[in-house]
Amino acid sequence: MEEIMEQIRLISSSVTEDTYNTDLNLGYELLMKLHEMGVDKESVYRPLLEYHNGLEDGIAYDYVADILDYVSGWCSPERIIW
Repeated sequence: MEEIMEQIRLISSSVTEDTYNTDLNLGYELLMKLHEMGVDKESVYRPLLEYHNGLEDGIAYDYVADILDYVSGWCSPERIIW
């Protein structure tokens, strides 16, 4: 689990406007892996929220907010994971 969470953090630190959608899809796939591994929603949401709260406004902040939306289910119905 920690390796996947670290991948999400690394993607957020290198995301650009040009790569945003591709990186967001990659983040979604990583979340799906966590779900398939049986990791519960709260165990994913809590550390990502803490990470998000430590970021300054910007593209990385927005990226992690979108990832959190996937975790919480605040997204289109076909993208809901948990």
